[in-house]
Amino acid sequence: MPIDRKESRVIYYSGYTGEETPRTVFIDGQEYPVDAILWRRRMLDRDSGRMMEIFGCKAAGRIIRIRKDEAGESEIF
Repeated sequence: MPIDRKESRVIYYSGYTGEETPRTVFIDGQEYPVDAILWRRRMLDRDSGRMMEIFGCKAAGRIIRIRKDEAGESEIF
C-alpha cells in the first residue's frame, strides 16, 4: 500500500540531544506507534549535500522507512 506523503508525519522521542528516534507515525490521519527501530543509518544526500538519517521501523504490522534531513524535515516512504 503506497503512503500519501502529504498525509503523513512523524513524532520523535526528544532526549537531551534533541529529536532522536521516531516514536509515532501518522498515515492518512491514523496514529501508529513505532513498535521497533530495526536499523538506523546516517548518510550524505548526494543531490542536496545535506546529512540525513534513515530509519527502518516496524509499525502497524509492516516495515516502514523514515527519512529525516538535517533541517528536521521527515518523509515516510
